[in-house]
Amino acid sequence: MDQEQANPDTTQKQEEVATAVLIETLEELRTRHKKEQRDLTAKVTALKKTATKGDKKKKKEVLAEVAQLEHVLNQQQGSEEKAWLAEHGSSTASGGAQEEEEEEDDFDPNDIPIDHLTMDPTPAPKQPKQQQQQQQSSGGGKKPNRQKARKDRKAQALKDLQDEAEKEAAGQVNMNEVERKAIEELATVMNVTVKDVTADGHCLYNAIADQLSQHYQTETDVKALRHETAEYMKGHSDDFLPFLTNKHGDMMSPEDFNEYCKDLESTAVWGGQPELLALSRVHKVPIWVVQMGSPTVKLSEDVYSSKTPLMVSYHRHMYGLGEHYNSLRPNNNKHV
Repeated sequence: MDQEQANPDTTQKQEEVATAVLIETLEELRTRHKKEQRDLTAKVTALKKTATKGDKKKKKEVLAEVAQLEHVLNQQQGSEEKAWLAEHGSSTASGGAQEEEEEEDDFDPNDIPIDHLTMDPTPAPKQPKQQQQQQQSSGGGKKPNRQKARKDRKAQALKDLQDEAEKEAAGQVNMNEVERKAIEELATVMNVTVKDVTADGHCLYNAIADQLSQHYQTETDVKALRHETAEYMKGHSDDFLPFLTNKHGDMMSPEDFNEYCKDLESTAVWGGQPELLALSRVHKVPIWVVQMGSPTVKLSEDVYSSKTPLMVSYHRHMYGLGEHYNSLRPNNNKHV
């Protein structure tokens, strides 16, 4: 009996996936991180302007919000770089270390997002010129370490900021904890368990990969899932274009959409409901999205109602910077 020949379309797709470039280089990752830091600086500047002089309550609210934003961004970026290094090795990470260290040595008061002293400045009294000369002459000729002084001032200012923010945060509701408990309660009712997924920009795809392995014993990875998602969306642009907007809030043009799909495949840009819909169509399975405060979203349920759904949880507050997805593993599934 003749052997069954492989499907040429499938073989070609596998070759394309196998030869695809790395999703994001370390340099690209750090470049994106710098852009995120610049964006945060712009946001902090806008927040500063909302705290009018003399309004101590508003000033404290802004202080707490800025500290939280900085903490969350640093945590997110640290997790992403740690995940990259764990996958690709740390040998390429030493190139920019010295440059980054030198940049960090420079103290700039503008580096501190909110400083209650700068918001209500009280200038220090000027010393008489003769007194300044006496102080300089009595210094024993030893030149002060200005670099160390700058670092000390910066460290102290940031510590003051953190202490103040922690005092403010102590009386606020921890939405991360509220959301976590709510989703765990939903998971218990659905007889599933939340499987934490690394917050590295690929969480949606890693969650789906885990679900495919759990329910269908299909082994795949982020690169393959991003590739097939981009290909499906490009081939069905009419199904997605009306629901996507560009950075100005307008509906995407075909050129915008092509760029969107290119970034989707080749970078660590976050995914959302459009990508989940594409994945459900590619793998011909429903995808359920469980979230706090809203009914479960069931994508392609009407099309593939006889198939076991892939189940993920959607978190708005876990990291504070945007969407995060975890996998919801069935409690009675022995496949781990």
